[in-house]
Amino acid sequence: MSTTLDSSLRHGAATDLDLGRMVEAERVHRRVFVDSDVFELEMDRIFGRSWIYVGHESQIPNPGDYFTTQVGRQPVVMTRHADGTIHVLENRCPHKGAIVCPERSGHTKRLVCMYHGWSFEADGSLAGVPVRSGYDNTCFDPTNRANGMKRLPRVENYRGFVFASLVADGPDLKTWAGEGMRGFDSVVDRAPEGQIEIVGDCFRTVQNSNWKIFIDNMSDGMHTSFVHYQTARAAKRTLEKFKIEHAGGLQVATLLAGEPDQMAKTDLVAHPNGHFDMAAFAPEPKGTDAEKYKAEMIARHGEAGAQAILGRNFHNAMLFPTALMQPSLQQLRVIRPLAVDKTLLEIWVFRLKGAPDSFTSRAITAANIGNSPSNLVAADDFEAYYRVHAGLKGPESDWVRLSREANRDIPVGSSLKGSSGNSEVCMRNMYQAWSQYMSVQ
Repeated sequence: MSTTLDSSLRHGAATDLDLGRMVEAERVHRRVFVDSDVFELEMDRIFGRSWIYVGHESQIPNPGDYFTTQVGRQPVVMTRHADGTIHVLENRCPHKGAIVCPERSGHTKRLVCMYHGWSFEADGSLAGVPVRSGYDNTCFDPTNRANGMKRLPRVENYRGFVFASLVADGPDLKTWAGEGMRGFDSVVDRAPEGQIEIVGDCFRTVQNSNWKIFIDNMSDGMHTSFVHYQTARAAKRTLEKFKIEHAGGLQVATLLAGEPDQMAKTDLVAHPNGHFDMAAFAPEPKGTDAEKYKAEMIARHGEAGAQAILGRNFHNAMLFPTALMQPSLQQLRVIRPLAVDKTLLEIWVFRLKGAPDSFTSRAITAANIGNSPSNLVAADDFEAYYRVHAGLKGPESDWVRLSREANRDIPVGSSLKGSSGNSEVCMRNMYQAWSQYMSVQ
């Protein structure tokens, strides 16, 4: 890359020409992470058009239940209608635009706007308008149920996971997700009853860094030997000192992730559209409950079927740009960009229906250790993300390097497998997909 081109990318408002030059085969320009103009375009061209994770159907189990979140910049409410159907609506009153549901979740017979009392059914249809006579001989018909809260153009429920898009055109969810959905399949398949459900509320943290820095790190096995080294060493010494043989595999594995060379043995696979997954490295549960669980799986799927399901497990499975499933930990991380330098992260824990209660306890403990406000693992990562973002704000720092194990990628169908768990193949693939998303005007 010439000095002239480097200089031209450094300053000024982001243009489509600039966007096309910000991602190369083995490096990404710093403006991808720190430029507010780029962020605004991302919210339009990625979060405003792609499939975005909304929530899980278990969060609204009964008619009248609702859950609020955002799709890109748009506040939305996911509802369960009287007929059992799930809808995702713009969380705004069609009268003056006021937020209708300010709470994170709740239950109500009808959705009612506090400003002027307009009410709506759970499918968004208009139920009532006070003083209807005021609209006589006007262009608005208060009796037309279609004049209610607007439904998002596309909503799909994949095995309980609800996704939505703000645009009507584009590939369906399954086509767009492709192999990127296999981590979601894995966690559902591992439930003896074939269903999972959310446990309680989530952990919510705001990271002072760009949203892509977090996703970048989710396929970065190399960092664990450095960022988490001290935490891993302390955990190992504790296990040895107290001679703990079965410490609850999943949560302890989050601490031992820093063991040298461990991650190099982990499979990394990058999929089209920016999705990727990392094979699980946490040990499977052991003991009586684990044996009962395996027996339940065999009873449901047969010996071969159970072996196929249990033989495939993932630590991270990223459905770009918002949903990171962790089947081995029974957790889902949801990414909600707030600003170019602020990212909201939600961590949800799942119960595998039909699995022993100890499996759920283990998942909750893992979340507490790795993701709670007093966690021992993610705090290391958040500091690293902050330092990356802070360093990239300087205009003389132009490029982020992604050359590790480049030209060693192994084609697997339409996907690419890294030559080892230290490869940056998923990052390279993700930013190539980012560039494609951003090129659509």
